[in-house]
Amino acid sequence: MLKSILKLCAATLAAILLAAMLLARNINVGVEEMSVHNGDWITTVSAGAADADPLLKTTVAFSALLASTRENSMYYRLAAVDGEPLRLECRYRIEGRDYDANWWSITAYGWDNYLIPNAEKRYSFNNENVIRRGDGSWVITVAAREQPGNWLPVGPSGAPPWRKLGDYDFDLLMRLYTPGDAYLDAPQSAPLPTVTLEACE
Repeated sequence: MLKSILKLCAATLAAILLAAMLLARNINVGVEEMSVHNGDWITTVSAGAADADPLLKTTVAFSALLASTRENSMYYRLAAVDGEPLRLECRYRIEGRDYDANWWSITAYGWDNYLIPNAEKRYSFNNENVIRRGDGSWVITVAAREQPGNWLPVGPSGAPPWRKLGDYDFDLLMRLYTPGDAYLDAPQSAPLPTVTLEACE
C-alpha cells in the first residue's frame, strides 16, 4: 500500500514538473513571437491589445509583462550588447536625448527582476532628473563601481550565484509613457538610446 502511494506521488510530481517545463517553454516561445527588435532593445507589440488571443494573454500573465495599451505606454528591454549579456563586472555607456513621449525613464533590474539595492538608492534616470550636456543630449554610465555624472549603480561586481532568467546579470528597461507616432507605427526603428560596452574588469 505504501509503495503504491509513493509511486503515485512520484508520478504526480513528475507530471507537474513536465507540465511546468512545457509551460515555461511555451511562455518563452510566446514572448519571442510577439517581440520586435530595435538594435539591442526589444519590445512587445501585441501585449495589452484588446484582440490578443488567449495564449498570448496567458503568456503575458505568466511572464509578468506590463500589458497596458501601447498608446499609453511602451517598454523596451535590453539584456545584451552586440550579443554579449550584460555583466556586473563591465561598464556600459548609454547615450541619448529627449524622446517623443510625455515621460521616459531607464531603470536597471537585477537577474531576479527586482531593483538592484545600492547605497545611493538610485535605480533609474528619467527626463526630469538626468543631467544633460549643453546640446541637450545626455550620458548615463551603468556600472557596479561609482562613476562621475549620471551613474546608474548595478550592485557589487562579481556574478550572482545563480541566474533566474538567462545569462545576463542585470537588464535595462526603458519606459515611454504616451509615446509618439514613431514608436506606435515603427517600434523597430524609432529613436532609442545607444548602449555601448566601455570596459570590463
